Amino acid sequence: MKDRNASALKEWAAIEQVLATGEVSLLLRKGGIWERREGFEVEHREFWIFPTLYHQNPDELAPQLRWLLESARASHPGPDQVRISLYLKVEDALRVESIEALQRLEGLHPLTQPTVEARFAYRNKPYLHALLVRAYRVPEPYLLPNTLDYEGCISWVELDEALATHGALPVLSDGEFAARRTEILDRLGEAGVVRL
Repeated sequence: MKDRNASALKEWAAIEQVLATGEVSLLLRKGGIWERREGFEVEHREFWIFPTLYHQNPDELAPQLRWLLESARASHPGPDQVRISLYLKVEDALRVESIEALQRLEGLHPLTQPTVEARFAYRNKPYLHALLVRAYRVPEPYLLPNTLDYEGCISWVELDEALATHGALPVLSDGEFAARRTEILDRLGEAGVVRL
C-alpha cells in the first residue's frame, strides 16, 4: 500500500458505506457523462473513495442495501466538505463483455440487475469494468473542503493533498477476502472477460 495518495474515485456515499462494512468487494463501472469518449478507465490501482450524494438512486441500489441511502445522507458533512475515510486497492481489474457473466455476479455487487444491464448497454458499448477491491478504513476520517475542482460527472479526481494511509486496516481478514475473491472470479468465469 502506498504511504500517501491523492487519487480518488467518486462513488455514491451509500456504496462507500457498504464497501466499508465488507458486505461488498466489487464495483461495476462504465463512466460519467463528462468522461472521455472511451468512458471509464482504470487509471489507478490504489485510491480513496470520494463519497458523493449526487445521482444516488434507490431504484439502482440492491433492495437489501437501500437503507444505506439515508445513513449516507445523515453522515454526509454537507456541500462544502467531503469526508474521506475509505481506501481501496484493486486486486483484479476486468472488462466484462458478457451480460451473462455479469448476471452471475448478482448479489456480489451493490447494484440491481436492471441497473447493471442499462450500464452494460450505455453508449452502445456492451461492457462494464469490474473492479475487485480490497477496502481499508483509516482510524480517523479526513475532512476536506469540497472545491469546484471536484465537481462534474467524472470518475477520478485528484485531491488537493496526498492523504496518509498510515493505520488503515482492512475491513475483511485475509481469509475472508480470499474467499470472496475466489467466489467472484469463479462465478464470473473466463468467457467474455478481459483482464486489465
